[in-house]
Amino acid sequence: MLRVVLVEPEGEYNVGFVARLCRNFDVDELYIVNPKCDLTTAARFAAHGLQTLNSACIVKDLKEALQGVDLKMATSSDADNPGDILRTSVPPWTAAELSKGKRTAIVFGRESVGLTRKEIAATDFLVHIPASKDYPVLNLSHAVSIILYELRKDTSAISSVDSTTLSLLDRYIRDLYIHVKSKSVDERAYLVAKRVIFRGVKTEAEARTLLRLMRKLYLKLNGVWQ
Repeated sequence: MLRVVLVEPEGEYNVGFVARLCRNFDVDELYIVNPKCDLTTAARFAAHGLQTLNSACIVKDLKEALQGVDLKMATSSDADNPGDILRTSVPPWTAAELSKGKRTAIVFGRESVGLTRKEIAATDFLVHIPASKDYPVLNLSHAVSIILYELRKDTSAISSVDSTTLSLLDRYIRDLYIHVKSKSVDERAYLVAKRVIFRGVKTEAEARTLLRLMRKLYLKLNGVWQ
């Protein structure tokens, strides 16, 4: 399942074009967070994506738009700044690999300022389209088209990792982080651990083996398991 999330879009034409792209690439759901444009006017640009636009879920905040998915990916033209873990990115073709077999939401920000750091932190990965270093900012609908193309380019090799297993892994990573949290361990440690594990686990057997190890570590730290 693939969900496109637009956060506070400002241009009617972009919203209409994105709805059309959702139809082009068989996107299952379109969510629009607190739109800053007239959706009725946006319908003029939707062409055969009008049904997608009319059935879009309009929500108040990003948290609501991300409910019910396994994998959350933000997008930004500002990425890979030295020392900024939050903005360490993956390219669209890696995002495609990560999304296989998972209920995935891909989040696009405002045309003017993109996504905030808080919004990026609410997701699992940051996706960045490699473009000119002098001018890396793409039009919203153009960026959507490139990423959707990569996500749908190869749907034959589906990951065999169950989404429930991934959710449990994420929970244990978070629980372990909370348990050892101190002045020397910050939120970046959890973020990096989650990204590394989600990228590396390819099969259900691998995921369950890692899950058993993390469960034992968690129980040991809490004095439950000897």
